[in-house]
Amino acid sequence: MPMIINDKIVNIANILPNVINSAHRMNVFDSRLYPESNEPLDNVLMYFLVMVSMDHRLSRPGKPYEAVVGGERVRGADLLYRLGMEMFRSNPDFFTPNRMARISEEEVEKWLSIGNAKPVDIKLRTHLLNDLGKKIIALYNSSPRNIVLLSNGYLRLLNGYGFLDLVKVFKAYQDPVEKKAFLLVKFLVYRGLFNPIDKENLHVAVDNHLTRIALRLGIVELENNLLRKVVDEVAITHDEDILIRIAVREAYKQLSRLSNVDVLLLDDFMWVFGRGICTAENPKCSACPFKDFCKSFKNSLFFKEPIYYDTWYY
Repeated sequence: MPMIINDKIVNIANILPNVINSAHRMNVFDSRLYPESNEPLDNVLMYFLVMVSMDHRLSRPGKPYEAVVGGERVRGADLLYRLGMEMFRSNPDFFTPNRMARISEEEVEKWLSIGNAKPVDIKLRTHLLNDLGKKIIALYNSSPRNIVLLSNGYLRLLNGYGFLDLVKVFKAYQDPVEKKAFLLVKFLVYRGLFNPIDKENLHVAVDNHLTRIALRLGIVELENNLLRKVVDEVAITHDEDILIRIAVREAYKQLSRLSNVDVLLLDDFMWVFGRGICTAENPKCSACPFKDFCKSFKNSLFFKEPIYYDTWYY
């Protein structure tokens, strides 16, 4: 079983406030990626519900999701949201429950492809969009704002349905570790569209970057047989993936508490840090503020994140 290493978390927590500041917070009003602040509420909510539902596994080894847009080379999620906003600006009615309920594989592929770049699993992404559209129509009276209203401001409710409970009806948001759900929540919180009463239930959105960083730092450790899979780049199972990412999520929660760094800001920082510094290949350890406490740096064992491709969870 994965283990959370408290002593290591304490070490990182002691220096974290000197590393992270508000400048690291994601700009959710960047008009290249997201709708303008004056757009109608339902349009904005649908945009984020749709885009986050597809925000998973955009690249494969040897097949990066990367292209030049507006004279700038962009990749991964940045490219996904750039293409999302191109569609939103040219055809805002595209992002409606009715449209998503009947969108075809051919339409999704055409929309999300540019040059030689196209995401994998077009059939799956189309299925997730169809599922999303049909259920918003059937369960939320075709209005995504009803999801927010029905939550009564809660993420989770024991005797009712919080926001996280309500979005689980959509297949795209059924990850047990709730990566997409917490990414969606972060967008809505930052945009001022949702202010959870139960902030203790906020977590980071655990993806490959956050998992890789946690394992390299040593705030989460794996038992020998699971570690061997990661080191040897052998695919892990569905359940092993969940166990690892749950431990990673809880480790970051402890790090947030001990450092008094907002968990959403921590998520922002670690995601960018994983893309630019603690990368899967050729990590830039000389630029890492945590290297004195990093288990991988000490042992010179820079394994990548666990291998688990066949998922829409993250």
